[in-house]
Amino acid sequence: MYPEDANDQEAEPLSAVRRIAYLLIPGPARPIVRLVSRWTIGRFVIVGGVGFLIFQFFLFLIYDAPVFWFLPSQDTSMDLGLFTLSDIRLFIASVAAVEIAIICQFNLHDRWTFRWRPRTAWIGQRFIQFQVSSIMSPIIVVVTVNALTPALRNTAGDESFIGTLAPYASSAIGVLLGFAWNWTLGSLIIWPHQRKADDERQTVPDRLS
Repeated sequence: MYPEDANDQEAEPLSAVRRIAYLLIPGPARPIVRLVSRWTIGRFVIVGGVGFLIFQFFLFLIYDAPVFWFLPSQDTSMDLGLFTLSDIRLFIASVAAVEIAIICQFNLHDRWTFRWRPRTAWIGQRFIQFQVSSIMSPIIVVVTVNALTPALRNTAGDESFIGTLAPYASSAIGVLLGFAWNWTLGSLIIWPHQRKADDERQTVPDRLS
């Protein structure tokens, strides 16, 4: 994608989000992150990575950690009529983790990834558009997690190493599939790159010469 203006990048005050991000990034990796973040696609990838970590953290917190003790226990099935969920706690955890990750990613995209692009809509409207336009991404993640996890556990065994990591491996696959969808919708619909005027100026011949 198009690199952004270096002067704009240097003039922008270091936000609280960037301070926190740089504290989490190891020192040797920071020059690479700075280089990658000069392109929109690079920033999108970084935000996607942050969203993935947020998703994994809350998936663990809600599904495996004893914090949410009031939720149904693991492997509790529920009959929903048309289909049966083999693990209702996993379903609740994956849905909640996806929504938290979406909220965080929207804020990072709006304040960092696409911050220099035109914003004609109110932030609440953009957030609703982001939710609606990205609805397939969380569906992809949730379906992948809840379909692939039982399959892996049935193949490898619930108590095996693969069976223990099955929710997280499944979520990684789902996130990769959802990433391609999110990038397409985010860059073309929510924060479109409006370069038409610049392109037209470049193509108009200089009549005064």
